[in-house]
Amino acid sequence: MNLIRSEMLLGKPALEKLASSSVAVFGLGGVGGSTVEALARLGVGEFHLIDPDIFNETNMNRQLLATNETLGKKKVEVAKNRILSINPDAKVHCYDEFFLPNKETNLDFSRFDFVVDAIDTISAKLEIIHRCAELHIPMASSLGMGNRMDPGQVKSGDLFETTHDPLAKALRKGCREMDVTSLRVVYSLEPPLEPKFRLTSDGPSRRDVPGSLALVPPVAGYLLAHEALKALLND
Repeated sequence: MNLIRSEMLLGKPALEKLASSSVAVFGLGGVGGSTVEALARLGVGEFHLIDPDIFNETNMNRQLLATNETLGKKKVEVAKNRILSINPDAKVHCYDEFFLPNKETNLDFSRFDFVVDAIDTISAKLEIIHRCAELHIPMASSLGMGNRMDPGQVKSGDLFETTHDPLAKALRKGCREMDVTSLRVVYSLEPPLEPKFRLTSDGPSRRDVPGSLALVPPVAGYLLAHEALKALLND
């Protein structure tokens, strides 16, 4: 993989550090898929990909890895193939599972140099935060990107400085209970818009599904990759 244009900005030692780094990405949808793309092109050497889903037609409007060729395929396997098509030397570990607290898992957080949280289940997000805090592993979380249209209002910052995000309020409460006082997040300053009509998800939860465009989730994904870059290089 030729990274000469990256080396011009980062330097050779930084590229060597990235090549020896291991990053876990939880969630491979509109946000996580773009994060994986950026990290692969930055030359990260090892990936742990966690997502139980397959690609379906509703993903096509916004998710980088969703194409007519990948419909019906597991997201982890599609993401693995994408990474290896960019960097054949990368190591990619796939976990086709739904990560939840108190659920048995093969994930060993001690193997991770950085963790990306791109999922939307609050209990799972808090469990990821808890495990990273215990092991002093740097991480970054994506907050809500649904029902937003303006990519220019997507920012990175600290969880305890965010506004306009109901998910952030729940995470702040959980973090305080765990004595976590700081967390890097990607969030939108744009208040959630009211959808023109309602959709509900399949399955027992039957929760409302947010509207989403191709403009906002990729920006969040690339900002998460930037957070990973800074942490891995100790910038």
